[in-house]
Amino acid sequence: MPRSIRPSRRPLGTLGALFLAAALTACSGGSAGSGDSGGRNAASLPGGEPKVSVTPQQDPAGARLPLDAYAFDKDQMKIMQQAQDILTDACMHRLGFSAFKNANTYVNAGGGRGSTGIGLVDAEYAKKYGYRTGSMPDRPRDAQKQDPNEAAALYGPQDGAPARPGAPEGGCSGEATRKLYPQSGKAGTRLLDELTQQSNDRARGDSRVVAAIRQWSACMRDAGFQVKTPWELQAMEGTRWTGPVTAEEITAATTDVGCKQKSKLTDTWTAVLAAYQKTAVEKNKEGLDQEKKQLAQQVETAGKVLAEGAA
Repeated sequence: MPRSIRPSRRPLGTLGALFLAAALTACSGGSAGSGDSGGRNAASLPGGEPKVSVTPQQDPAGARLPLDAYAFDKDQMKIMQQAQDILTDACMHRLGFSAFKNANTYVNAGGGRGSTGIGLVDAEYAKKYGYRTGSMPDRPRDAQKQDPNEAAALYGPQDGAPARPGAPEGGCSGEATRKLYPQSGKAGTRLLDELTQQSNDRARGDSRVVAAIRQWSACMRDAGFQVKTPWELQAMEGTRWTGPVTAEEITAATTDVGCKQKSKLTDTWTAVLAAYQKTAVEKNKEGLDQEKKQLAQQVETAGKVLAEGAA
C-alpha cells in the first residue's frame, strides 16, 4: 500500500521563527512588513513564459542565479550573523544574563543544505542527512526549554508576559537587528525580496515546471510515496523529520532526489527560475544596484562589530 506522507501542523519554535525572519531580512536589509514600498519599486514580470534551455546541473544546490549578485554571499552572511551574535550577547549581558551565548544564529548557515526552491536536490546529502541541515542533523526543535525571563529579554514580551526591565524594544535580538540593518522598514529596501518572490512564484506556475512536477509525483507514487509536490516534503523539516534521522526519512529523501533527476525537475526548475530572474534584473537594475550599496554598508558595519566586539 502506498505510504501517505503528511506534514504535522506543529509550528516552529520561537528561535526557528526568529532565524527565518532574520534570514529573509538579511537578503536586502528589508522587512517583510515594511509597507508597500517594495511593491512600487518592483516591476511585474512579463506575462509570457520565457524561452529556456534545460541543461544538466552538476551542482544544482550551488547553481548561481541572476539575483544572487544582489544578495549577501556566503562569507558576507557569515559576517552579518556573527555580528548579530556579538551584539545580542552584549545586550543580554548588560541585562544581567552573564552566561548567555547566542550561538544559534549562524549554526545552520555554514553547512550546505543540498536544497533549492524545489527542496532537496543533492543525492549524497540526502543519504547522509535526509531532510536535515548539515550542522545539526539530529537535534530536535525545542530540545531545551528557555527561561521565561531570558526569553523576554531576548525577544521582548512573550505570550502576555511583562517585558524585562531595561530591555530594548523587541528585546536584544531586535536591538541587534536594528543596529545591523538600519534601513529595515524604510522605502526602497525591499526590491530584491519582491523580485525573488515574484520569480519563484512565476517559476512554480510555469507550465514546464508543472509538467515536471507531475512526472516527479508519478515517480514518487511508483516508489510508494503519495505526495503531489516537493513542497509537501520540504515542509516536514522540523515537524515530521525530528530527532535522529531514521531509515524512513533517508528512503524518502533519496527517492525524492532520484525522482527529481529522473523527471528532470531539478534541471527544469533551475533553467526556468534563472530565466525569470534574468528578466527581473534587466527591468530593475538601477534599484537593485542601489540596494546592493546598502548591503555593502551593512557588511561594513558588521565587520566593525567583529573587529571591536560591539557597536
